[in-house]
Amino acid sequence: MRADVSSKPQSQHPAFDLEQFAETRLEEGKDLDALHLELSQQLIQVRRELHNLIDLRYEDFLGLSSSVAGLDTTINDIKQPLTDLSAQISEVHTELASKLERIDARIAYRQAVRDKKHMLRLFIDLSQLLDRVNAVLSEAEQQLSDGSNVGALTEYLKSLERAAGEFSQARYFIEKGGAYPFILQAAERMQTQEERLHAALDAFLVSRIDEYVLAQIKGRMEPDSAHMGLLAQCLRTYTTVGEYDRAEALIRERLVRPVVSETFGGQPGKGMGLDPAVLSSMFQSTLDFIRQVGAPLARGISAHLPGCAATLEAHVFWREISGTILSALPLLFVPGMPDRFHKNYLAACDFVRQFSALFNTADRYSDLLASDESYVEFHRKWQLSAYFSIRKKQLTDAIDPHGQPESVLDQAAVDGILGELGLSTQLAARAIWALRRCWAEDVYLEPLAPWFWQLTIQIILWYQHSASDALKLLIRSNADEELTVVDQLLAHVHDMFALKQLCSDHIDSIRPLLPTTEQAPDASSVVDGLKDAISQAFEPSDDSAAGAIEHISATIVSASCANLASQLRRTTSQFRHTNRAAPKAPSAFVSKLFAELSAVELKITSPDTLAMLRTQVCLGISREIARVSIDALSTISKTEASLHRLRKTTNRASHLDQSNDLPVPPGVDLRGTTPASDNDKIRRQIWLDVMETGRIITESLNAATHEDYESLAQLIAPLGT
Repeated sequence: MRADVSSKPQSQHPAFDLEQFAETRLEEGKDLDALHLELSQQLIQVRRELHNLIDLRYEDFLGLSSSVAGLDTTINDIKQPLTDLSAQISEVHTELASKLERIDARIAYRQAVRDKKHMLRLFIDLSQLLDRVNAVLSEAEQQLSDGSNVGALTEYLKSLERAAGEFSQARYFIEKGGAYPFILQAAERMQTQEERLHAALDAFLVSRIDEYVLAQIKGRMEPDSAHMGLLAQCLRTYTTVGEYDRAEALIRERLVRPVVSETFGGQPGKGMGLDPAVLSSMFQSTLDFIRQVGAPLARGISAHLPGCAATLEAHVFWREISGTILSALPLLFVPGMPDRFHKNYLAACDFVRQFSALFNTADRYSDLLASDESYVEFHRKWQLSAYFSIRKKQLTDAIDPHGQPESVLDQAAVDGILGELGLSTQLAARAIWALRRCWAEDVYLEPLAPWFWQLTIQIILWYQHSASDALKLLIRSNADEELTVVDQLLAHVHDMFALKQLCSDHIDSIRPLLPTTEQAPDASSVVDGLKDAISQAFEPSDDSAAGAIEHISATIVSASCANLASQLRRTTSQFRHTNRAAPKAPSAFVSKLFAELSAVELKITSPDTLAMLRTQVCLGISREIARVSIDALSTISKTEASLHRLRKTTNRASHLDQSNDLPVPPGVDLRGTTPASDNDKIRRQIWLDVMETGRIITESLNAATHEDYESLAQLIAPLGT
């Protein structure tokens, strides 16, 4: 029977390690006796499996000797042919390896011959190129000495351009030729030719620039086309030899630097707090120079060499101007005097716009100036973040009661805003002043639009926190001064709603100041986003205003209903044992319940505030009259029940005994009748007063009554006419 593989002892696995096995068992806590016992059991199992295997393959074991009989003879017969074949293969391999070595040597020899031929050809070509460059340069010098008219100069430049082309090819061969001796000799020879070529080009360019400047000084509005053609051809030759930057530097040094250095140099204080009028004068002088000399030169050359105007604008004129300003006026960019810094920055931005407009480059070259490193560096140097920090501190100090507002904001300005906008509180006037200053033309800068917008939100949040604190303080103030407190609360609530609308209107007024994009050319989406942010910022103020209105309404309700219980007691005394006729009209005090509300409403101009206040006051008064009326009617019922218990006569008394505290006892229904008893007359008068209160609230004031009043109105319906 075959042994189960799963029961195979661990010691029979090929990767069995006795030492590891022993360590594992010892880590498991087994001692040597237990380990010896386990190994003994495995030995017994191994022997059992061996016996089983012998029993299973016994017949094969017995026939093993007969099966391998003659096998050694067969092996010997095959061995000799295989040995001979291996020897033949080895001989062939050796012969082929020898032939391959000879072939590789021939290939290497031929490659070396080809390389030498190539280098020889390179040397010949390079030598011929250098000879041609020498010849062309000599020819150009001869042409220049023969005449200086346009035709001769044109031929001269053509020769220089041809020499530049040959020179560029020679330089290419030298760069690819390696460190061979003749290549190094050719490089030395080419350096001499390069100096000759540079000297010729530089001299020609300088002479043409000087001649152009002289012509422009004499008042020629547009440069001569032939002259511009010569300059364009000269710049093209510089480009051919890869030295266009050298030409630009030469034009900057010869044409632009003297004028710009004279304009911006020699200023005291290195530009710190520079008078904006002086800076504007400098910019205007520079623009006049560009208009008279720079722009015509760029347009004239660009007519013969397209795209040159943009490179001259960015790399020649702008780099020299901005570099001179940065070196001569380094403190111009520091906002130590924020008012002057603001004017100087705007003057610089205007100068950049006019400078770019003078060149009027094509659309495909229009981004060259904006992407130039000197242009980016010039704008980066303006310390706009520091300027904003200074302005922010000025504004926050002005509106903060603990700051020093007299330095930037005086009481006259606050009073002027209060009178102009009809505001009532100092807080609102300061907030409006700060908001206006954020976007004032002498403070705001377009690159700082997101920062000034954040400051606007911060000012609004400051106002709503300050106003909320003022409201809480007023609400907690002395109750003896309630009327004064109400007036002050109304002033704050009025300003809260007014300021929210004023801020929204202010955002519409600053629409032209906001930066636009291709996606939002009219800044409408930006304005809508700003208005949403303002609404969110004012949400806490809305809650504070609602709390103030609630306090005002509670004060009005308390004052209006203070004598309500005594008024109802007076009503009771008017009909108790007086034999007066049944009432037909409401009491006079009902119309006076809303006198306090009317007086306060005269001070409110906001429809929203008026509606909120009226709603809460009407709810409070209707709730109070319901409460007092129920108490009065219940008192009447109790009194009536007590009298009937003393008399113990009618059936009606039994009902009153059972429910002597109900406002309208069972069986009492005065509808369609004239009350006869004193108690019924009192009930009728209370019903008239309650109904008149509801009519005034719903019809005259167009408000709603409290749910307690509605329940009372249904309850006392049997007391009506």
